[in-house]
Amino acid sequence: MNFNNISFPHPVLGVTNDFSSEIKMVEANDISINPKTHSYEIKVKYIFGDEELKQIVQQGQAEFICEATCSSTLYREIIRSDKPKIKFEIPRKKVKGKVEFICLLVAKQNFESYSNENFHSDYNDFTFDIEQGEVLAYFGDFYFNADIKYEKLKAVSSFMEIVPNEELTYTYVDLKKNKIEIQLPLETYELYQSDFICQEVKFTPIFHSSIVLNALLTALYNFNEHKDYLWAKVIDYRLKNEKQFKDVNFDEKENIPEIAQMLLGNPFKRLLEGLNVIVESENEE
Repeated sequence: MNFNNISFPHPVLGVTNDFSSEIKMVEANDISINPKTHSYEIKVKYIFGDEELKQIVQQGQAEFICEATCSSTLYREIIRSDKPKIKFEIPRKKVKGKVEFICLLVAKQNFESYSNENFHSDYNDFTFDIEQGEVLAYFGDFYFNADIKYEKLKAVSSFMEIVPNEELTYTYVDLKKNKIEIQLPLETYELYQSDFICQEVKFTPIFHSSIVLNALLTALYNFNEHKDYLWAKVIDYRLKNEKQFKDVNFDEKENIPEIAQMLLGNPFKRLLEGLNVIVESENEE
C-alpha cells in the first residue's frame, strides 16, 4: 500500500512532505526473515528522528505496529511494540504465496491538540485531535513469498533444475515452470547423471559457468514476461535484498551478464580455480 496516495486528516511522518524531520523507510538492513522448521521469524527495526513523536511514545500515547497479511490464506495479524523494534513469528501453515507487511506508528489512545514543531509550514498554528488507532508515522512496507525456500535461497537449485526430455535433440531452456528447467536430450542427461560427472563436486564450477550460466542469461533477458513464475520471484527477491545488487540497475540490459555472474557467485573465477585444483591433484598423483 502506498500511503503517499492516501489523504489523512492530520500530518503523518513519512507521507509526502508533511514533516521536516527525517524518517527511514524500512529496507533490507532493517528487516530479518529467518525461516524455521514450523514458522518464519520476522524482525523489523524502525528508525526516525522526530523527538516529539519519540516523546509521545515514551508517554505511552503511541505504539509501533507491524501489520502482516496474506491474501491467499486470509491471514491477518497486527503485532504491537512500545519499542522501535518488533520481533514475532508466523506459522508456516498460515501463509502461502505473498505475505505483506506495513510498518506504522499509531496512537495508543485519544489525545487532544496534537501539534509538532516539525510540521510542514502549511500546518503552522494548527492542532489536531487524535483518536486511538490513527496513524502518526509510516515506515514503509515489505513482503516475502512463503513459497520460496529462504534457507536455500542462494543455491542454484532454488530457481533452476536439470531434467531429461526424450523428445529433444538439443538442449532447451523452459521458463514456464516454477523453476527454470534445463531440458537435456535423454542420452545427454544420462551422461550428466553418471557418478563421474554430476556427483563430482570439482565439476560444479564447470556446470555453473557453462550450462547454468547460459540458461540463467536466457531467463534474465526474458524476465519481464515471466515475473509470475516462482523462479522469477526468487531472483527478484535476491536482487532487491542483497547488498551486492544495490547499485546495479536491472532495467539496463547491458548489466544482465554481470547480474547473472553475481547470482552464481562469479562462476568464471570459480571455474579457473576449479581447473587449477584438478590439474594440481593430477600432478600430485
